Amino acid sequence: MCGRYTLHTNKKALAEAIALALPEAYEPNYNIAPGCETLSIANRDKVQLVAMMMHWGLRTPQNFHINARIETADTTPRFRESWHTHRCLLPANGFYEWYQDGITKQPYFIYPPQDTLHYFAGLWFPSTSYESPPSFVILTSKALASIHNIHERMPVILKQESKVSWLNGELDTKAVQSLASRVLLEKHTVSRRVNSVQNKDSRLIEATSPFTDDQMMLF
Repeated sequence: MCGRYTLHTNKKALAEAIALALPEAYEPNYNIAPGCETLSIANRDKVQLVAMMMHWGLRTPQNFHINARIETADTTPRFRESWHTHRCLLPANGFYEWYQDGITKQPYFIYPPQDTLHYFAGLWFPSTSYESPPSFVILTSKALASIHNIHERMPVILKQESKVSWLNGELDTKAVQSLASRVLLEKHTVSRRVNSVQNKDSRLIEATSPFTDDQMMLF
């Protein structure tokens, strides 16, 4: 699954990287959580590529969806229309996942080498009212071998060269999975401070251990 991630590139560098104007509301965030508004890239009216703020999570009468499985998103009634007409990308620097051994939950920061900006594949849903932004879910796939010991699922990650093909609907399920399987990722343990969405600072992605975690130290 994907339940937390980071987009901490500053405005100027991010605007240059995605070659789009950023919305005024964008601010770097080291702890993006479901329910937050964050930056998304999508085709507006199928003709204009724009960067806009969207709400992470689709609320339905039964559930609050934050992810959708890549294997079934194109056929699941809840997501199939957006699969065909409302795809989006979520720029990201990395994501968090928690390894669970039955006793403790250790957070990891998982990221591409050299802190390269990459993109989570997502589906978006038009706003239901004038006051609220569109919402989105992140597509997930089977985890790469390099991080499978932490969690069995991970976000579908696409590189810069696949942006347009994904947004234009040119990539089917198998093509997306094939591209996502080639991504390289690194990982390290981080402080349990990431557990609180109130913490959004850069220290969250610093490598740590149970002996240096500032929530574990007694002295």
